[in-house]
Amino acid sequence: MDRLRLMETFVRVVESGNFSTVARQQHTTQSAVSKQVQALEAQLGAVLLVRSTRSHSLTEAGALYYERCLQVLDTLEEARLEVHRAEHELSGLLRMAAPVAFGRLHIVPRLPALYERFPKLKVDLQLDDSFVDLVAAGIDVAFRVGELKDSRLIARRMGTVTRAAIASPAYLAARGEPKTPSDLRHHNALIYTGIANPNQWVFYSRSNAPIEVAVEGNFQSNSSEAIRQAVLEGVGITYSPLWIYGDDLRSGRVQVILARYQPSALPLNVVFQPARRPSLKVNSVVGFFEDAFASDPDISPLMSTHRRTA
Repeated sequence: MDRLRLMETFVRVVESGNFSTVARQQHTTQSAVSKQVQALEAQLGAVLLVRSTRSHSLTEAGALYYERCLQVLDTLEEARLEVHRAEHELSGLLRMAAPVAFGRLHIVPRLPALYERFPKLKVDLQLDDSFVDLVAAGIDVAFRVGELKDSRLIARRMGTVTRAAIASPAYLAARGEPKTPSDLRHHNALIYTGIANPNQWVFYSRSNAPIEVAVEGNFQSNSSEAIRQAVLEGVGITYSPLWIYGDDLRSGRVQVILARYQPSALPLNVVFQPARRPSLKVNSVVGFFEDAFASDPDISPLMSTHRRTA
């Protein structure tokens, strides 16, 4: 049984003077409380209480242990109160990093709620589609979409994001809509160069068989925002996380194509510096976004087990 729980029960028994009072407080039986004290004595290898039919008294060892228990429990309570105060009074600067579109769509819109919860917090948000060196840039926490390349980083999986092939109605009206992934060879692909093998687009058939297509096009960029604008202008087809185009999809400015062939999902991770244990401030802010993303339709909380990651 948990040592801390046994210590709390022992202290309550000493302070209340009997087992029945503690049993009522714990919503259990007098016998169960007595067994907890016996279990503690067995762990310590010492008798703490001398029992009689109506009362009990502390042994010498019991009196010493009682004082130590008070010190331990008081210290734990002080720590709890300090954590509570810190969590509700977070202050100072937090340096964060995220991909440009992700920061624009999923971080910045949530800042009002973040500041409402932590009014003394300051945020320095670095947006960059390339992976920022956390140590060199002094970043406390970074959000990353895709497989992590640096195994030294401390990472926490926050969910996955769905990808799809996307084009504008104007492009499809002019060039026709591809019916299978292989049809993409005859279309203008807009290549996002911020990922590994950007010219290899992978889809999955209904039987879960991978279909790899080598694509080509007349425009490529390391900026997801530039690719998005090119899609809106009807320049070509892209292969992208859906959350970049959420409003565009809902308004009809773009549409998903090849819906029967689902690309692999991408993991969404939050990462920390390898030699630094996440502080209470970092953990609190990460917890805030973790709760927010849990109800975000663009982010799936669990990785699908039958799809491989890109």
